[in-house]
Order: sequence, then structure tokens, then C-alpha cells
Amino acid sequence: LQRLEARNQILHIREPISKTYEIAGVLKQLEPRPVLFETVKESAFRVAGNLFCNKSTFADYFGIQTNQIIPTLAQAIERRSPPEVVGAAPCQEVVDLAPDLDGLPILRHCEQDGGNYISSGAVIARHPIYGQNVDFHRLMQISPNEMAVRVVPARHFDAFLRDCQQIDVAVCIGNAPNVLAGAATSVDIGVNELEIANALEPLQVARAKTVDVLVPAEAEFILEGTVFLQRTHPEGPF
Repeated sequence: LQRLEARNQILHIREPISKTYEIAGVLKQLEPRPVLFETVKESAFRVAGNLFCNKSTFADYFGIQTNQIIPTLAQAIERRSPPEVVGAAPCQEVVDLAPDLDGLPILRHCEQDGGNYISSGAVIARHPIYGQNVDFHRLMQISPNEMAVRVVPARHFDAFLRDCQQIDVAVCIGNAPNVLAGAATSVDIGVNELEIANALEPLQVARAKTVDVLVPAEAEFILEGTVFLQRTHPEGPF
């Protein structure tokens, strides 16, 4: 955000705007220009969007050319290493043990969507044998403190959940690009994607407050909870 600001590449929208349809619609109209919404009607938090709409923006962050993205990711997978564990983390400056999801700017994108969706949250879980896993699963809000998770069959998290029946998770929102890239890689089960993120750019992690996982220290929000295999809910469309 600071880099975009210095280059005058981010558009600030200061007029009040709704998380229901309006923010998603404006982002689509202005794509690929980065946008920062300063005043969300339903939330005290700002929303940034369109930060990495194309390969060139992503490559620019890491100081590489677009044709170097795949080799860079491959090298990070090969040279992965444990991130630094810290005791005090920016993501834990505020801890709310009775959270209300309605206060977060979780967007509703389109008129026939099933609900408000977190679409780029990095879901972190730990398996007693395979260790920690990080990947993306869309989450649809169904109450002030519950979400339905779309678990894609045959993914590592699906295997974790079927083995354990219920599994504690941390959903990390507002992640640095190295975390997003690490979570998006397809690697063998047992590989901790945060180690890939650390190879892309030095990463600090902290122990979550209520679940046994390590989370990116500079994520904007960490939602901690439990996913239950046998508890299902209608999910979608999205």
C-alpha cells in the first residue's frame, strides 16, 4: 500500500460505501486499478482491493519480470525454510474472544450469492502427523459467529478433516503477497506453505491465541475456530 501510494497508483474512495454489492461492483468497474475504500457503512474497517489483479503487479512487488514468476516460486519451494517465530505480533494487537462477524467488511458480491464471502482468506490447520497446512477455501458467513467452508475434495485440508473429524483453524485475512503465493502453491502433503512464503520474503509468525497453529504476524485479521466434518450447511452460489 505504501508503494502504491508513493507512485500515486491507488485510488482513495472516501464517500461512504456499502459492503453489500457496492464495493465489489466498484472494484470490478475499476479493475485493475488498486482501490482503498476509506469509509465502509457497515464496518469500522477500511477495505483495499484490486491489489494484485495481474501477473505484472505481482511480479513488480517481488522485483522480478512476469516470466520469472514460475521459476521464482519453484526456487522458493526448493529452498523453503521455517519462518521466525515472534512473541508479539501486530495481528494480535486487538484480541476479541466474543467476535461478531457482522462488524467485519465481509463483502457480498452479487445479487444471487448465498451470502457474504471471504474469498481470499488463507486457512491454516495442523495435522498430528503431517503438521501445518495453508491453502484457500472460500467461507460464507451464516451467522454472527459461524461460517460455512467449501472444502474441495482431495485437497490436503479435506484429508486433514476426514482424518480428524474436526480440526482447529485460523483464517488469515489481509496477507502479504509472499503468504498469498505460498498458500496458492500445490506441494506434497506435509509441506508447510509458510516456509515457502519465508523463502520468497522473510516472514515472521506468531502462535495463534486459541488454536495450535502459527499465523503470519502481520496479517490484518485472524479468525480462529473449529471446522466440523459432520456439521454441514447449504453453501453457495458464489
